[in-house]
Amino acid sequence: MHNIALIAALEGTRHQVTTDWFAIMAMLKTRSMSDDAINIVYNDLCAGLRVTTRGLTLARSMNNDLDKNIIK
Repeated sequence: MHNIALIAALEGTRHQVTTDWFAIMAMLKTRSMSDDAINIVYNDLCAGLRVTTRGLTLARSMNNDLDKNIIK
């Protein structure tokens, strides 16, 4: 797995933060997510999909213009 830039939002909020895959992966492991499930999330994000898991909505950060509306 490579580190990728991400946008994360807590479920039910409009507040977004930029983060990276390694930080999210560490958080998901502390929330008892299996390695297989973490791999699925990573692959979905690399494919450009928006992923909702463990109370977070995650999307890969593409560029600043698109980032403003990527998670809604």
